Amino acid sequence: MHIRRCPIMFNNVISAKVTSPTDQWHEGVKGIRNAIIRNGLYGTGPVMYQIGNVDEQTNEAEYTFFIPVSEPIEMKENDEYSFEEKWLVQDALVYRHADLDEDIEDSYALLRACAEANELTLQEPFYNIYLDVFGGGLIDICAPILKEG
Repeated sequence: MHIRRCPIMFNNVISAKVTSPTDQWHEGVKGIRNAIIRNGLYGTGPVMYQIGNVDEQTNEAEYTFFIPVSEPIEMKENDEYSFEEKWLVQDALVYRHADLDEDIEDSYALLRACAEANELTLQEPFYNIYLDVFGGGLIDICAPILKEG
């Protein structure tokens, strides 16, 4: 187990809010990536996402996806999309969830336990940073630190 403490920063980040069945969250990523490409941009970093409220009855969740893009854009703020020139988490605990077949909630619990042991308060929901590696994927979980002590 290796939990590290560090800042996370990306430039020119477009975010989109999507409600989707939990087993089809990746379709939301495809939609935002296609919109980015249709507008003459390209992704310059990993897909990041947060999982919001989950409706157990319908098995749907609110997702917010974040994708760094090639250049700054002007965008009117709206309910679905937004843009940040500098996306920054100043201080965070980061843990690599390498086996996507394992329950990510176990990794979240590990981060919470580490925070408690070090008298840190974390901000939830955490950011999941999906990294496409070796023909598969893994997730770096970024748990922003709200305060110490």
